[in-house]
Parts: sequence; structure tokens; C-alpha cells
Amino acid sequence: MLYVIAGIVIGIIAGLKLNIGYNPEYIVYISLSILAIINTIFNILCENLKGEMKTIKSILFLVSDLVFALFLGYIGEQLGLPIYLAAVFAFGNNIYKNMKIMLDFILVKYNIM
Repeated sequence: MLYVIAGIVIGIIAGLKLNIGYNPEYIVYISLSILAIINTIFNILCENLKGEMKTIKSILFLVSDLVFALFLGYIGEQLGLPIYLAAVFAFGNNIYKNMKIMLDFILVKYNIM
């Protein structure tokens, strides 16, 4: 747990101190990548609570989420349609579903409800 907190703190400090610019044309791809990574983090946390976590499975989830989301973003850019919103809604739904599962697990574990 200490490594996670240290990694988050170092990441936030590095993000604030480093002046990295990007092309605004890539904002769709950047946002989809961030959502895919957050989705994978919540999947890993949920699987860890259930005791079903496998490293290779988590890596495959991340890769498949990234490839699918970036593919939707690319096809949407080529067609001029916001198809990437399908990935945004799917990732958002999955994140909330995993948050609910984790909250239910914690409530049952500590006999709150």
C-alpha cells in the first residue's frame, strides 16, 4: 500500500513539475487511454478483493481496452463521427460497476450493513 501511495505522490509531483506539451489533435486518444487505464485499475482492485487476480489477465485487459478504445477513436476521426463516446460510456459504466462491487464487499466485510 505504501508503494501505491508513493507512486501516486511521485506521479502527481512529476505531472505538475514537468512541462510536457502535446498536440491538441490527440486529445481524444489521450482521454481514451486515461479512461482505459483507470478502467483496468478498477478491474484489478475488484479482482484483488475477490481473490481472483491474475497478472497476465490484467495485462491482457489493459491491452485489449487500449486497442479497442484507440481503434474506436481512430475510426471515429476518419468518419467524422464521435464513435469514441461508446468507449467512454462503456468504461464509465464498468468503473461504476466495479466501484459498487468493491463497496458491497467492504460493507459486508466490516458488517456495516
